[in-house]
Amino acid sequence: MKVSFVIPCYRSEKTLEIVVSEIQNKMQQMTEHTYEIILVNDCSPDGTLSVIRRLCADNENIIGIDHAKNFGQHAALMAGFSFVSGDVVVCLDDDGQTPADEVDKL
Repeated sequence: MKVSFVIPCYRSEKTLEIVVSEIQNKMQQMTEHTYEIILVNDCSPDGTLSVIRRLCADNENIIGIDHAKNFGQHAALMAGFSFVSGDVVVCLDDDGQTPADEVDKL
């Protein structure tokens, strides 16, 4: 089974890599599943887009989407859903408030 993580991103240049790392670490333990991470930059004014571009360049299972203007969390999630190829979709926040390492309990 493939798990798709969709993460709307806004002002998350300092937290995004931590969240992605948590997902990667957890999914390495769940060897029976493959995964993808879809990061949607919602026109963040900080360095979030640069972080997303770097993560995409370093990881073939990370997809980056960039909004030209801020459309809000709902629109960012919907944009991410259009790129999903997994069997299960998990929506996470970009600030680490939702623990990514709990995905196996879903």
